[in-house]
Amino acid sequence: MQTRRLTYGKAGLIVVLTLLTALLPGLAAAAQAEIVLKKGDKGEDVLLMKQRLFELGYLSTSNLSDSFNSEAQKALKRFQKADGLEASGVLDAETHQRLYAQDATGCFDTVLAAPAQPQIEWPERDADGYLAGEGEFWYEDDEGGFWAYLTRDLQITILKRADESIPLEWFETDIRLRGQEKMLTVENNPERPGTHFRYPFDIATDSGFVLGFSDDFYGHRMYQKEKVGIVIREGEVLGDETYSKRLHNLPNLDMLAQFADGSLIAYRCGEITAQKLTELGAVNVYCFGPVLMKDGEMDPMVLEGWYETKSPRQALGMYEPGHYLLLSVLGRMESSEGTGLIRLTRMLNARGVREALNLDGGNTMALVFRGRMLNQIATWKNKKFVRTVSSLIGVGQTVYPPQEGESPGRRKSSLRDLFRRNRIHRRLRRGR
Repeated sequence: MQTRRLTYGKAGLIVVLTLLTALLPGLAAAAQAEIVLKKGDKGEDVLLMKQRLFELGYLSTSNLSDSFNSEAQKALKRFQKADGLEASGVLDAETHQRLYAQDATGCFDTVLAAPAQPQIEWPERDADGYLAGEGEFWYEDDEGGFWAYLTRDLQITILKRADESIPLEWFETDIRLRGQEKMLTVENNPERPGTHFRYPFDIATDSGFVLGFSDDFYGHRMYQKEKVGIVIREGEVLGDETYSKRLHNLPNLDMLAQFADGSLIAYRCGEITAQKLTELGAVNVYCFGPVLMKDGEMDPMVLEGWYETKSPRQALGMYEPGHYLLLSVLGRMESSEGTGLIRLTRMLNARGVREALNLDGGNTMALVFRGRMLNQIATWKNKKFVRTVSSLIGVGQTVYPPQEGESPGRRKSSLRDLFRRNRIHRRLRRGR
């Protein structure tokens, strides 16, 4: 009797083990199918999910809680949509598998991809891409989102890009200079810097700039009697009062110094004095911040997530002396939500920029090409406007061809005609 029970027990154990082996895949799948996280849930699994979404670029800060909140739900929906899944905002088994896969779709894939210039009918150019011969060439295609300007010593190309899944729109302006060409600055009132505020497109037009863009907006801080930071224009120190150490506020008064050899060098607040900068030969020092790229490395403090409010942003960076990148990100509008500085920094890093500073953004941001502001006006506190400024950065100078009702050399601008679309201008002029 005892032997019989023992034999039966062994057989039963074998049967049970066989059944378990056959059922294990199904049990595992069933267990995985039960992994469902949704808005309102809390716990370690939620925290792990949010950390993974941050790694992939769908959440903008690494300071994460274990709560499945609205921001996490929105981020998860964006991942699901980008990865070809149903955008349910729920972490089901299929989403869980794709989220932790090695080939999971990252949020920055589109934004970080190198831009490809459209094929246009270029004039004859030399080996470095500059215009061969005298004169100037320009191309304007508002509908296609591409603008270009060439002379023997200057190249400017502007490409408008978009990622509807975010949604985000931005301009990438590539600037190459040689010979006597250099980045310029202009003050509305050189006798009293920081006064006489005007629209950026009017300043660019009156200065004859091919390209004009907003700077560090130091004039506003000077006008408001705030700490200005170290500001130098054309070798003259306009401000030298700054913070003793680097802070997390905006602006934190980090700097980007421009030198006569065409180099741009980023300095963190408290790292250098105005006197030392002048001794080194700094021609201009733009002061806003924070520094985004330094010696080819992304700034650690920026990556901590201190500056992740989604806003219009503008950053100036250098590949090498004489070769620069200006990133202008639109925001505060339905088609473009704006960005924090982590994404902006990663964009600069992906393109190989070595030094870069965050300039003033928001409704101060302006990108003006041949007298027309290309960026749409952002809305702030239910008002659509562009801020007036006291100074501007410019590249290249030209004489605008007169339009109807205008005098030669002057192109009139107004808020009404800033955004004329579907215009393509191609013209090669011999001589200036």
